[in-house]
Amino acid sequence: MKTLDRAIDKWCNWYTWYKHKMNKTIYLPDEEAETWEKARRLANDRLSPVVLKALKGYIMTKEAEVAEAAGFGRIELAFDDSDDNNLPKRKAFRGKWILSPEKPLRLSADGTSFRAYAVAITAKAQVVVYSWSELKDETGRSSFDYRFQVFSSFEQAAFDHEVNAAIREAMRTRGVPVEELDI
Repeated sequence: MKTLDRAIDKWCNWYTWYKHKMNKTIYLPDEEAETWEKARRLANDRLSPVVLKALKGYIMTKEAEVAEAAGFGRIELAFDDSDDNNLPKRKAFRGKWILSPEKPLRLSADGTSFRAYAVAITAKAQVVVYSWSELKDETGRSSFDYRFQVFSSFEQAAFDHEVNAAIREAMRTRGVPVEELDI
């Protein structure tokens, strides 16, 4: 009986491994055989990474088309990141501005310096807060402090006291959804 139990265990383990093993077949027309062979030679007989890269590119293209159809465009920002020693950065994503960098929410505590906030919603429903401040020294020279933050939701962003006012304004601008109560 123990021999039978061990055999069943081995079969179950093999079946579980085999069931989860990824093995897909690609069918190509005969006239594309040369294309396949050339790609195989160029990839040193390792076509899986080539196919995977092509599939990921295809997915990105299709997701971009869907996002664009829904009104999301490509947003690109270039700034010196104050969270990373003012190193120059460039970030790009698919989204829509709610408060744009051209018309940001500007907050000033003392009238000589300000903090500006631009808020966007991404095609994947994330919230981006791009903010900057201008600080003037006693000679009147300005220096800037830029930040780029991503939050999973407006609610999560609102917990950050530094961006809370911008998030509240963006929610008002976008439109606050009505919570229907069954009371």
